[in-house]
Amino acid sequence: MAFFTRKEIGRLYVLRILVDGCIVHKIGMVNTDRSTDRMMEILRSWFVAYRYVPLTVMKLDMKCDDPHKLEKHIHKILKNNQYLPDKKVSGGTEMFKNVDEVKVIAFLKAYNNSMCVNPDQLTEKEYGVICRLLSL
Repeated sequence: MAFFTRKEIGRLYVLRILVDGCIVHKIGMVNTDRSTDRMMEILRSWFVAYRYVPLTVMKLDMKCDDPHKLEKHIHKILKNNQYLPDKKVSGGTEMFKNVDEVKVIAFLKAYNNSMCVNPDQLTEKEYGVICRLLSL
């Protein structure tokens, strides 16, 4: 019997992490049913690097048809708000600061439920406009 996973189906998640008094959001995806397992991998990595575990809350755990495409899209939108930890941690290149959490989550949910926007058709200027709308 052969087992397989469909790579185009998975989950998108948003974590709120409190780092040095600053709120950082980690936006990522998994191809499993358990985003919490990924959250624990990130926290374990953070502990190994910094010897503490930051306060972390999962703000969104959403099943979607093409999580990789949606993750790539939101990362491109928020690239100007990227937060890079001083030390290497798992998922450290997918963290963002100064984002409006409510708007980002609403955007991700709306995008997931809509097939009308193709991210490949957006210009850099349009990405910048969306970033400003989703930022604090």
